Amino acid sequence: MNTRARATRTLLLAVDFSRPASRAVPYAVKLASTLNLSLTVVHVLQAPPGFTSWRPAGRRSLNPLRTKALLELGRVVRVANDNQVAAEYKLLAGVPEEIILQTADEVRAALIVMGTHGRAGPDRLKLGSVADAVLRRAHCPVFTIHAAAGGHPAVHPLRLNLGRILVATDFLPSSAVALRHAAELARLLPGEVLLVHVADADSTRTGLEKQFRQALSASRADDVVGEQLLLHGDPAESILAHATRTKARLIVMGTQGRRGMERLILGSVASAVIRGARCPVLVVRNGGRHRRLALPVPPAHRQ
Repeated sequence: MNTRARATRTLLLAVDFSRPASRAVPYAVKLASTLNLSLTVVHVLQAPPGFTSWRPAGRRSLNPLRTKALLELGRVVRVANDNQVAAEYKLLAGVPEEIILQTADEVRAALIVMGTHGRAGPDRLKLGSVADAVLRRAHCPVFTIHAAAGGHPAVHPLRLNLGRILVATDFLPSSAVALRHAAELARLLPGEVLLVHVADADSTRTGLEKQFRQALSASRADDVVGEQLLLHGDPAESILAHATRTKARLIVMGTQGRRGMERLILGSVASAVIRGARCPVLVVRNGGRHRRLALPVPPAHRQ
């Protein structure tokens, strides 16, 4: 029996068998193992108009897709099991973002992992519509990996390095939660947190030192933060450039998750970072339901 089978919270991995989804698989297994979470892998068949159930009449048109999906889902579960992570899969039909969000609530997901098809050119402000909807509405953090991100989808989960975590803060409540989650992950990996704030040209380091201290104190992250840096310029470009310079393996940032035009403005930095990052990005919305990502490991199972 898998030693992690007692976990009561799970990591939800949403897959569509695309290139970014393939890149997301080893990260999901690595994170589930690190955080002591079980893994639920979900794939959503986009049902044709009028589809209401898996009854024979409605199922016939989806059978070829269903057969292929079952094979792929079984492969992902085997990868998880081979790395001592308890896993199951769900093959569902409907609107992908709605099914992913509903399933995340049903399995009490502590984290959602998914690839995203961020676009370039005239549509450069768009993420994939599914990823955008999940990022805006999920009740838990969302770990994304872009199609253009580095790395190979076949890399072994245990070889993945997430030890250098760049946290971009604007000192709002969502950033405080993001820093707390990043610190928790850094302690478990183990790793180091690089904390940065992008300010306008008139801001000074002296004026922001108090906010840095308050952020560290509130998040209890002093022991894992190895750098506190004030950057100037375009927020997304500055974050991405610093992530490249420091060879960050993960970017963590908060977003207020508001709606309407205000949401589009506030969310533009997170969207641009996800599109341009050469590493995964963990987005934390304010008001998430879980204070911690990880489940405590019972004493009998600790190494």
